[in-house]
Amino acid sequence: MNKKTVSTIFNVLKIIISIIICICAAVSMLGATLINVGRNYINSDDFKNQVQTTDLSTVKFMVGSKKTTVNEYVKDSATDYIESKNKYFFTFANKAVDQILSSDFVNNVVKDEALYLADFFINSDSKAAQNRLDNNESIDTVLELKPANAKSIEEAARIFIRSFVITSIEKTARMPADKFIVFLSQVTVTKLVVLSVVLLISLIAINYKSILNVFLYSGIASTICFIVITSFQSKFDKINAGAEDLVGYVFLKPLADSYTTNARIALAAGLILIAVFIACLYIFGKNKQETTEKAE
Repeated sequence: MNKKTVSTIFNVLKIIISIIICICAAVSMLGATLINVGRNYINSDDFKNQVQTTDLSTVKFMVGSKKTTVNEYVKDSATDYIESKNKYFFTFANKAVDQILSSDFVNNVVKDEALYLADFFINSDSKAAQNRLDNNESIDTVLELKPANAKSIEEAARIFIRSFVITSIEKTARMPADKFIVFLSQVTVTKLVVLSVVLLISLIAINYKSILNVFLYSGIASTICFIVITSFQSKFDKINAGAEDLVGYVFLKPLADSYTTNARIALAAGLILIAVFIACLYIFGKNKQETTEKAE
């Protein structure tokens, strides 16, 4: 092969590798952004206020194929608990539940558990969670999830809610609770940020002779982030169409909306970087043409 052919092959490989690095960097930056924004939202006063002001008599969730309110679920579960503890009094179970589990009590328990578990998933020690995974230990070692161990109906109600939420999160995330803790940790965010920086440095190193291309690739990476975030938001709304009364939509909709700012920043950064690339090409091309004309 002659030098021109070798040079062409080399340039094609450089472009392919640069595009792959560009996509990987976009994925890393996107992952870090999504996790970090989610962490900040759940740790925010806005999330806590939303939990405290939510009307649990109207918010619903799916149990099997049936919609039920949080209050109904807790009371039904507590009734089953009473019957299992003392079948002789099962005919009075509903009355006992109504007397013991007032609407205010259920409301406070559910909201306390929601805030507790949100803090548990976001702020737990990721190393301890990883150790439990490595040693095949259950999340039960740090959380009581068995209502049968409750010493009172009130405690049983708390455990029912905690167990249901943990199970729901594991099903939705398709991973064990401890793995989800590791995934959402600040350690994961840091790793993704470092990876994206290393990838961008690699991109610059590969294109050091044609540094303008870095503006183009970086612009493409930012634009990919914008496209993915807006697609995620659109898909979220489509998936939850007709289910706006479900607890998942009520609590996650503000989180999904909070990514809008990041999407706009990504789009603006992407367009600016691509515009800089095009402008530089135009300026250098014009200067080259003028130099050629003068030489002639």
